[in-house]
Amino acid sequence: MSVADTDLLTLIAGTLGIPPAEVTEASDMTNTRKWDSLRQVMLMTELETSFGIELTDDEMTAANSVAKIRDILRGHGVG
Repeated sequence: MSVADTDLLTLIAGTLGIPPAEVTEASDMTNTRKWDSLRQVMLMTELETSFGIELTDDEMTAANSVAKIRDILRGHGVG
């Protein structure tokens, strides 16, 4: 199972409720509009559903940037 770069960014943007152009590889919770703690939970749920994975509590906490999300997905065989 793999995820195209634009697919992940589109999924993140859709979950955050912002235009896809506002999400880049450098996006994280500190520099991305609307990426707050509530949207973080929604994003983790969307990732689990979309990719058929189960994230640990530690992974959910660590997944606070696009780069970290990619690393976590790779760890689950996605990407």
